[in-house]
Amino acid sequence: MSLTLAVRARRAVPADVDALVPAYLAAFADEAVLSWVVPDPTDRAARTASLFRDLLHAAVHDGQVIVAELPGGTLAGMSVWQRPVDATSPPAPATRPTAAALDGLPGRRLATVTDTVAAHRPKEPHLYLASIGVRPDLRGCGAGGVILAEGLRTADADGLPTYLEASTGRSRRLYLRQGFHDHGRPLALPDGGPVLWPMWRPARPGGA
Repeated sequence: MSLTLAVRARRAVPADVDALVPAYLAAFADEAVLSWVVPDPTDRAARTASLFRDLLHAAVHDGQVIVAELPGGTLAGMSVWQRPVDATSPPAPATRPTAAALDGLPGRRLATVTDTVAAHRPKEPHLYLASIGVRPDLRGCGAGGVILAEGLRTADADGLPTYLEASTGRSRRLYLRQGFHDHGRPLALPDGGPVLWPMWRPARPGGA
């Protein structure tokens, strides 16, 4: 698409939150894990809006959110990065939902995801890509690649490896092309849920 070269990545600021929440809901409306946690697509956004607003508000204030922006200020995509993280760290604000935010969500499935991911987190300090998404109407414009490149530049500048869980075979192949490799066995969520592929990219000081 012609938009590819116009996309820029930047850190989100508090003034972005009002625009960021609906863009995030749109980007993750068909995401594999969220679709498993809230199977009904007709009320998925309504049941997760409060949760995402709380999490994004905390993450933005902690400098954890990188967005892809088009000319005119349209948010095409967004991501949440936690830094630095290790297996003994307490959950960061970006992944610690409040009781009010969880009201009405399928708690067992959400807890299963949280516990499964936490149990397999590497002990070595690392930059953790908690989530990344692009609005459906803007997919293909290069937003995801721009966001990922910006996050990896941060990791390289700090000399940190990067860790994530890919939730589809397509995203796993993308990350393999970006220098990630599989890190341990795939994690299959129960009840027909998606398979998560833990992935690791070694530190590249200086961006080598």
